[in-house]
Parts: sequence; C-alpha cells; structure tokens
Amino acid sequence: MEKDFEKVVRVVKKLRKECPWDKKQTHKSLRRFVVEESYELVNAIDKKDKDKIVDELGDILLQVILHSAIGEEKGEFTLKDVLKNLEKKLKRRHPHIWGDVKVKNEKDVLKNWVEIKRNEKNHKSIMDNIPVYLPSLILAYKVQKKASSKRFEWEKVDDVYEKLYEEIKELKKAKNVNQREDEIGDIFFTLVHLANRLQIDSELSLRKSAIKFAERFKRMEEMVIKDKKNFESLSIDELDKYWNKAKKSLKTNKSVE
Repeated sequence: MEKDFEKVVRVVKKLRKECPWDKKQTHKSLRRFVVEESYELVNAIDKKDKDKIVDELGDILLQVILHSAIGEEKGEFTLKDVLKNLEKKLKRRHPHIWGDVKVKNEKDVLKNWVEIKRNEKNHKSIMDNIPVYLPSLILAYKVQKKASSKRFEWEKVDDVYEKLYEEIKELKKAKNVNQREDEIGDIFFTLVHLANRLQIDSELSLRKSAIKFAERFKRMEEMVIKDKKNFESLSIDELDKYWNKAKKSLKTNKSVE
C-alpha cells in the first residue's frame, strides 16, 4: 500500500509540473473542489454504490495530495507534515487509547475530544472558532452540539416541539421581510435541534428529501409525456393526481412504459 501511495504522489507532482491546468491551481482555486468531492462521496454512500465510493474517496485523497504538493512548492508544508500532524492529533485526542484516561462510552469520548480540542486552540468560549463557512444546517448543528455539551438545551423533546410551534406562530405574525427572515431562521434552527434530539442528521435528512422530490417530479413528468399531455396546461388538481401516481410508482419500482 505504501508503494501505491508513493506512486500517486509522484503522479500528482508530475501533473503540477507538466499539466497547464494543474500548474495554475492554488489553495484558493481548489476550495470548491474539496466541498464538491465531499458531497459526491456522501451521495455515493447514500446510494450504497461501492465502486463510486472508491472513486470519490480517491478524488478526496487527490485534494489532500494536491494541496500538500502546493504547500511544498511554496515552502509552507509537506505531505509528511500533514501525516505527522494527523498522527499526533489522533493520539492526543484519544487519551483513553494512548494515555490513562478512562471512558465509559462514546459520549465520554466525544466530550473529551471537544475539551481537548478547545484547550489546544486556547479558546475562551466553546463558540470560538466555529467555521461559519459551513453549510447552514451543519453550522446550526455544530453550534447546538457545543451548547448541549454545556447542558444548555431543553430538558424534554416535547419542549422542542412547543418551541417550534411558537416560532411558526411568530412567523405568521411577522409584518415585513426582515422579520420573516428572522423567524424562518429561528424555525430552521429549532428544527435542527429537534433533529439532534431525535438522533437524525438534519443535513442528510433534507438532502434525502430533496433527492426524493426530484425523483418523484421526474417520474411525474414521464407519466405526463406518456399520456401525451402538456405539463404547463394541467391544473394543480391534475398535477396532484400525477404526483400521487408517481409516488406510488416509485414505491413499487414500476417503470413508465
């Protein structure tokens, strides 16, 4: 495996020297690819596509090697620095494995991880250094998990439901765009907390619903075309009937012939 890894590193370094596109890339220009490749991996995992998972993991590894090559060229850091730092960090944040700290369960492990990470960065507040560039649902999740680690959360799940109903009422009373924006944000934030309490990943849950909607819509379009009708000329009631048929069709995995 070590030789395979070294081969890939040599390939990437060769591309940096000889490929016009690769030569021009910088840490900044590659940022979006890191995000895109991560989401493509998530999609492959959701679809349980083993070949695609292998492919996407390779693309993410490419980003690590490419950024390391750029860092080495600029005299900033090397791939060896990245690997050494990762090894040290993993050992430091797992004192129950490489130390004498005792843990009872995974919650203790997570609690230790958060505390060690905070001490490493010398943060005065657990909210310091939250990566605000994260997707909004993930950002909300991280903020709430930090607050929960200090036991700042509703005692019961029913309390979260009550808060959600309260926020919806406030949205209905909002009189202008700014107020509606604030209230919609509060609703999303409360929903993320509710998802956390129900042990549901809000980001993946919403992603799943969006993909499901897109698949049903495509099936509905196929059915309308099969019936030789014009989509735009159909009434809402007619479209709703097609929607329900599409939903049923996908559940039974029937194709539109």
